[in-house]
Amino acid sequence: MRKLEAVAALFVVLAFLSGCRGRGGSNEAKGRAEGVVVCVGSDTLRKNELEDLLPHNTKLPPTLEEKREFVTRWVDTDVLYNEALKNGMQNDPRVKERIKELEKEFLADHFLSLALRERIRVSEDEIENYFKEHEREYMYEYRVSHVLVNTLEEAEKVKKLLKKRSFAWVANRYSIDPVARRGGDLGYLTKGNMIPEFEKVVFKMKPGQISDVVKSDFGYHIIKLVGMRKALAKVTLEDVRGQILNMLLVEKRKRTYEQLMDSLRTVYGVKYYDMSLMPDSSEIAPDALIDSVR
Repeated sequence: MRKLEAVAALFVVLAFLSGCRGRGGSNEAKGRAEGVVVCVGSDTLRKNELEDLLPHNTKLPPTLEEKREFVTRWVDTDVLYNEALKNGMQNDPRVKERIKELEKEFLADHFLSLALRERIRVSEDEIENYFKEHEREYMYEYRVSHVLVNTLEEAEKVKKLLKKRSFAWVANRYSIDPVARRGGDLGYLTKGNMIPEFEKVVFKMKPGQISDVVKSDFGYHIIKLVGMRKALAKVTLEDVRGQILNMLLVEKRKRTYEQLMDSLRTVYGVKYYDMSLMPDSSEIAPDALIDSVR
């Protein structure tokens, strides 16, 4: 889900297209001296601008081939942009409306990114306290099976079937997860390598117990805790420090997002007149906005 990432990229490109116009060098030597990478008419793309435009949300720097592909797209965009201007398409009411929509989305996204970045911090004390409070959960491995279906209605049907049939039988026939062939068996899992929705449920269960319906981004689950065993290796704070940091950041990000949005909705007086169209707060995905402008 990266719609806003595409929006952001489009606006950055358009900003540079307009910002670079008329700055081209008078000749090739002058262009190289000024750090120009490519020139389309009077429009130029400089090395520092290219570096700013390239995505930096991956661990590895862009390869030469990726840079070439980006420059090619920049050239194609500039050529098409200039041709569109020549044909007067910027005056089309539909184009103006679409640009207005994209600008609104981009500015909202950019504001949210900066607002959350300023508000979210995780201290060393918070990491240490979390580890102390949850240390017992790190001491065990949990053998988990599940049935995964697409809808709540299907999940309710599975719950009824589990009263008559074995968990493995139901999982084999109704689960959409590839592990359905193994009766839904996910094997032994540890804290940190389960999705958060699983952890919240599994750590409260006893071996042999079957959960109620659990919703996640993947669908609807019914979970069985098959068994537990002592972890094969002792887990220390240093082993899971990064994992805890990321988890606490995600939790803080979600809480801060909800608080910020509740506050702003009050300020701007949001009112729903058709309550059936009011969004379910549990379905809001702030990461889709946060990550795109990092």
